[in-house]
Amino acid sequence: MEIRCHHCGHAFQVTRDIFVVDRERADLVCPACQGSLQVVNPQLATLRSGRTEKKLNSITSAVADDGRLLRLPEDQEVSLKVLEGEERGTVYPVTKPRLTIGRVNADITVNDRMVSRLHCALEISAEGVLLRDLESTNGTLVDNQPIRTALLQNGSAFRIGNHVIQLVISPKQP
Repeated sequence: MEIRCHHCGHAFQVTRDIFVVDRERADLVCPACQGSLQVVNPQLATLRSGRTEKKLNSITSAVADDGRLLRLPEDQEVSLKVLEGEERGTVYPVTKPRLTIGRVNADITVNDRMVSRLHCALEISAEGVLLRDLESTNGTLVDNQPIRTALLQNGSAFRIGNHVIQLVISPKQP
């Protein structure tokens, strides 16, 4: 798997055996800058059951800037789970078809100086879940690649600043 150093941006490859059996994290040193890194085991991080939920106001439909009809699915619950960063373990229920994420004045605020005031947006429509970078200073990364827009699937993760956030889609509980 590819790791990108959050100190210098250098990308390097590591094998999954860096994670000792059932360990959630591994400590690494960047070969370029010698900075210390802590990497989350993706196989375990998505299975954690402990969580904190933050309530947001609920809106079921809207229209995107490009005219697409945005709508929350009626039979599924959508949430964002923070896998890395200061907010790690926090789960944000998605209660609007268009949700902004940023450091200030956003639907979801992230305490991270590497995150722009309005960093990115999540747009949910019949076509799927679209992640849109809002011309952020440090970019939005999906699969360690900067994106302008990216279609996300259940379990997809993206990085903004020092935070990795995962999209979680599950059947609605009766």
